[in-house]
Amino acid sequence: MLHNRSLPLWLHRTCNGLLGAGVLLAVGGLGLGAPADGWRHILARCLIWASVPVGIALVALTRRFSLVEGVAGDMGYDELRETDKDEPA
Repeated sequence: MLHNRSLPLWLHRTCNGLLGAGVLLAVGGLGLGAPADGWRHILARCLIWASVPVGIALVALTRRFSLVEGVAGDMGYDELRETDKDEPA
């Protein structure tokens, strides 16, 4: 039985943008505990502010660069490859 486990394009784009922005927010949130005048606090604030444009850029570049596909790997395509091998040319 063949199952297509690929995401619709709109959901793939949304997940790609949210994942990239979430990673920047998480890394930026780690530096907010530093003193307000320190370089780590300033870097953390820059990462948090940059998460929105980076998320939008990742949504726009989903067809060329996909974080979601990199995390999922080749899930759902094993059956397709197996059927291609079995069919005579």
